[in-house]
Amino acid sequence: MSAKIIRDPLYNYIGIDRKRDGWLLDVLNSPEIQRLRRIHQLGVSYLTYPGADHNRLVHSLGVLHLMTQMMEHLESNYEDAQVRRAREPLLAAALVHDVGHGPFSHLFEPCLGTDHEDWSVRIIECLDSALHKALRACDQSLPHTVAELVDPRNRRHPSWQKYLLSSQLDMDRLDYLRRDSFFTGADYGHFDWYRLINSLELYDDDQSNRDIVWPEKACLAIEEFIFSRYYMYHNVYLHKTTRGFEKLLETMWSRAKGFFDRGKDALLVPAIRDFWSTSEPSVAQYLAIEEFTVLQQIQNWTMHDDKALNDLARRFLYRERLAMVDPPDFEGSLTPDYEGWGEALRQLVASRLEYDPPEVYCLVDRVKAKYYQPYFPEKEHDEQSVKNAIWVRVEGEARPIEISNRLTRLKPVTEAPAEKVRYYVPKDLQKDAQALRSHWK
Repeated sequence: MSAKIIRDPLYNYIGIDRKRDGWLLDVLNSPEIQRLRRIHQLGVSYLTYPGADHNRLVHSLGVLHLMTQMMEHLESNYEDAQVRRAREPLLAAALVHDVGHGPFSHLFEPCLGTDHEDWSVRIIECLDSALHKALRACDQSLPHTVAELVDPRNRRHPSWQKYLLSSQLDMDRLDYLRRDSFFTGADYGHFDWYRLINSLELYDDDQSNRDIVWPEKACLAIEEFIFSRYYMYHNVYLHKTTRGFEKLLETMWSRAKGFFDRGKDALLVPAIRDFWSTSEPSVAQYLAIEEFTVLQQIQNWTMHDDKALNDLARRFLYRERLAMVDPPDFEGSLTPDYEGWGEALRQLVASRLEYDPPEVYCLVDRVKAKYYQPYFPEKEHDEQSVKNAIWVRVEGEARPIEISNRLTRLKPVTEAPAEKVRYYVPKDLQKDAQALRSHWK
């Protein structure tokens, strides 16, 4: 067969042309990319949605599939050298963009004190990695070019290439919204992705910059996409149960790290001990920490002599969640007293001797607006770019305009909400906490 065919539940088939893009198979088969099979795409969301067991590798293949279609669309409509030269770097970047993710994806970044994009760059540029060697076998300069495309701080390449990978409407989002919707069973990820890919245009402005825009006929498909993001954020990505387990895991990890830093025995598995023992972990030390490693570590902590660490580990493994309690209604208050309310909850928890120390069993989850706002463009026109806004080309307008200025019904979705704050306490204290909330002044 002229193409390597991979079955996929979203696209039915994902094909890699052996003659033109066969070098991608060596990239795909590198240990660094295969490791993504062992990284959950949605972190601990499987504790809320049992079907959410899909991994970062299948998502990366999906992004590659969409980027391949996008490049075929651009190559058939723009016959210039810049587009032709972009094919290999963009296909490679689509496949490897998530290679730096750690266990449970984004969840573990604060636990390990890492940033997955920084690690992606390091892994791609690591001379000893099989991934680097596979990229270099295609072209000597390809590893460095791909690393620059993946690095969000690097601006050396044309903006349209960067923003096909990471922007308000990119190939990454087009895949994960539909894929996450499919595997969770939350039926929100429906939008006309095919139209979005095949109507995209390259726009050359007066300063000889080239950006991505959509024609006015794609406006309704863009609207579907934005609302899909809105529903997925509020129903899946920020689900109260998922966030509760995330806070529990972060708290457990922080407590064990405190023991380690003070020289106490934390029952560490070798890979985590090695990672914590150096201020500058190597690529090999980072890649050694997988979800299996973390789950074994949590299993070890169920035998730790610290009662709280032992209990948190057991709760995580056996899905004995903490219960969410909303804060009192501070509507109309210029300075909501979250600190006072949090202290009252801690005192409630402290009144029960089995929950010691109380701060471990009274967790606060603060979600800043930018993290749960699905689409929030810059409002000043001079500050807008295709990185932070979706542009459409409208007949009669001299320049492309931001989508919510064309579809004004999107305005409520694009307004920044207030900070979202939730609290978590042991389930048997939930009714007491709710009673405390009802009498809070």
